[in-house]
Amino acid sequence: MPLNERDRTVIEKIIKYCDDIDALMTQYGRSYQRYVTDISFQYSCGMCLIQIGELAGRVSEETTVRNSHIAWRAIKAMRNIHAHDYNNIDYSIVWASLEEDIPALKQALLEILAV
Repeated sequence: MPLNERDRTVIEKIIKYCDDIDALMTQYGRSYQRYVTDISFQYSCGMCLIQIGELAGRVSEETTVRNSHIAWRAIKAMRNIHAHDYNNIDYSIVWASLEEDIPALKQALLEILAV
């Protein structure tokens, strides 16, 4: 079943934030040490994660069910942590997401768009 236009637009926006994270990672040398010590790096990536989580909540139930291999709830949970519990962020967990989960999410979303 083809993707509806609203979901397509939302997914394209999520991919854009994934690209923004990749650009930030490159700009800051993909350095975990720099991430944990540079508030600008943290806040920039955190805002992208918030936007990704917010947008993930706008994807239709039909699309999320059909693509249950994507951790939609975890994506929204990461958003909530950054938006509401920022004093308790575990930087090592966020860093792993930035390095591994975001590129994997982008790839999965590109595959959805390709169908």
